[in-house]
Formats: sequence, structure tokens, C-alpha cells
Amino acid sequence: MLFGIQPRALLRSPKFIVSALLVSLLCAGLVMGQLNQSGGGGSAVTLQAGSALAGKFGIDQTTPGTTNGVQVNAALPAGTNLLGKFGIDQTTPGTTNAVALTAGTAIAGKFGIDQTTAGTTNGVVVNSGTITAVTAITNALPAGANILGSTFNLPAGCSGTGTAYVIHNTVGVAVSTGTSVSSVTGCVVECFVNNITNSAVTLRIQDKTGTPIIWIGGNGDFSIPPNSNMGCGANGGMDLGGVVMASGITAIAGTASALNLHLLTRE
Repeated sequence: MLFGIQPRALLRSPKFIVSALLVSLLCAGLVMGQLNQSGGGGSAVTLQAGSALAGKFGIDQTTPGTTNGVQVNAALPAGTNLLGKFGIDQTTPGTTNAVALTAGTAIAGKFGIDQTTAGTTNGVVVNSGTITAVTAITNALPAGANILGSTFNLPAGCSGTGTAYVIHNTVGVAVSTGTSVSSVTGCVVECFVNNITNSAVTLRIQDKTGTPIIWIGGNGDFSIPPNSNMGCGANGGMDLGGVVMASGITAIAGTASALNLHLLTRE
């Protein structure tokens, strides 16, 4: 018994419990005061010099590369290791950060030409070889002895008809209903007819519309003198150059197997 009180009853006494709490708080205050005086909680912690590893640190990049920039003071060591991928800041492309190709025989790859003013500021000149699929030449041809190839005059009436040139040769133009020379719309570029007999032979050339339009001949038809020929053009020629034949061409001779006809059309 302590002070007339049983030990177990003392531990359950309210007065004892309150007293124990007061003692614990007093001890804790003394310990915290000691920690504040000896550099404990609330004081700065300084890393000591040495070779030990401190662990892993992060950088607060509020303004990346400025306020918390990371700088490599040492030069990059020599070696063959790849550093990675670098880009060039082309503030003024081709000037402040220009990239120049060094001389050599290596193939650089595929390049394009910026034809701001086609054929002038960035003109391309072919020194040798063959050029195909040329649709137009705007500059004057240079003087020289080179052969340009085959040329012919395109009648003005044919400029808006077709893209392909088709040759139609008929040996022995038929009589009555005639010979079907072509079955598509075409413009006559050149023509030629030859009478192989000793007598004059009539010729009619018409298109294939619902009511055919006769372009050579008529009620009396067009007469080809014996053993003679003529082509498109003036001075007694057939003058068919530039005529568009709708839906096709039909040729009718006055005498069987007497006329041979040649037509070149743009279809």
C-alpha cells in the first residue's frame, strides 16, 4: 500500500494519470530545448567535405538553362563515342548558322530546286543527254548545228482539239457509201490525195455527224485531175488544215480503186 492506497487502485486513479501526463510534457520540453541549443531541429544542415556519395539530387529548372543552368566546364574527351543528335538553330537560314558541303565525291542525296521564277533565277541547263516529255519552251533556242528533231506546223484550228496525232492512210477510196477513215472527232493537220488513173476522179470528204457536214466536194464533188495529186493548202489544194471533223471522217470516191488518201489528225 502507498499512502493507504492499493498499487492497482493508484494506477487507475485520475490524479495519478494527470500527474503522469504533466511529467511527460515537462520532459519533452526540456529535450526540445536541448535540441534547439545543439543544432537540432530548425537549424541548417551542412554537407561535410569528403568523397562519400551524397545520393541523388534534382534541379528545379524554373527557367531551364538560365536560373538553374547546368554547365560542363571540362572539354569533351577525345574518342569515337556518339554524343547523340544535334540540331542547328537556323535563325537566319544560310547566314548566321550556314551549313556548307565539303568537297568530295560522295552523293549527298536528293535535292529540289526552288523555281521562284521558272527558267530564270533558278534555271536548269542540260549539257548532254535526252529530254523527254517537254510541253513548252519559253526561251530562245541557242545557235548551233544540233538537230532538233522532226517538226511541223500545227494549224490554228487544231490547238484546242485532242492531244494525240494519228495517221490515216486509205488505199483505194471506196465509192457510194465510201470508206470510214476515222471514227472519233479529230482535226486535220495534213492531207494528201493521189489519183492513179488516166481520168479525173471526184472526191468527197465529210464528217460523221447525224447529218454529215461535207468539207470537200458537194453537189458536183471535188475533181482530182488524172495522174495528179494535191495536199492541204492554198493554190488549188484541198484546204482542209485546221478543220475539225466531228465524230469521225468518211471519204467517198467517184471511181473505185482510183484514189489513195493520206490524213494526219489530232485526236
